[in-house]
Amino acid sequence: MMDKIKNEIIKIGKKLYENGFIVATEGNISFRLDENRILITASGLGKGEMTAEDLVEADLDGNPLQSGKQPSTEIRMHTRVYRERPDVSAVVHAHPPHVVSLSLAGIELDQPYLAESALLLGSVPTAPYGRPSTQQVPDSILPFIKNTDVIILSRHGSLTIGKSLTEAYYKLEILEHTAKIVWLARQAGELHPLNKSEISELMALREKVYGLTYPIIPFE
Repeated sequence: MMDKIKNEIIKIGKKLYENGFIVATEGNISFRLDENRILITASGLGKGEMTAEDLVEADLDGNPLQSGKQPSTEIRMHTRVYRERPDVSAVVHAHPPHVVSLSLAGIELDQPYLAESALLLGSVPTAPYGRPSTQQVPDSILPFIKNTDVIILSRHGSLTIGKSLTEAYYKLEILEHTAKIVWLARQAGELHPLNKSEISELMALREKVYGLTYPIIPFE
């Protein structure tokens, strides 16, 4: 089981790098092993070329449970997620360029422009800027993390979570794809969100047809 989890984290790390969601040593990935332990990427390594030795077991206080490499400097963000969301088993933090670009421009993804992202992501909140690797980052997500699996970190990146590593990663792909479409559409003109009636119809289908039960923030 442990080998399978490690291989999945390594696979996700390669996808993050190959798809340009991170560069160099950016980003971090973790998985909940049990109530008290997580497996997380080590600090200062390229996620596109990780090995099993680059993953660190840690407790929910952020302390490594083995000698050698140190866990990611953003481990407090991961442990905050696991403490607040016992239903979640995986966390992916990346720096997707279109998502970050929109946050720099003050453009939020809180409107229902696309049916797919409305169903899968809901209204995506933007957490206020927190200095990387400090307590400011986990504090910034606290108002949102119980109500959504997808958070934009202002001027920083994204946080996506799920019951599996693949689920958390797919939410990141959808988020960045949506951000890219919104960015391109703004170059052409004014954006027009879906109307409230259509959103109501889509939300009625969310669990019944698509089987989606994880929390999203509803559109106002």
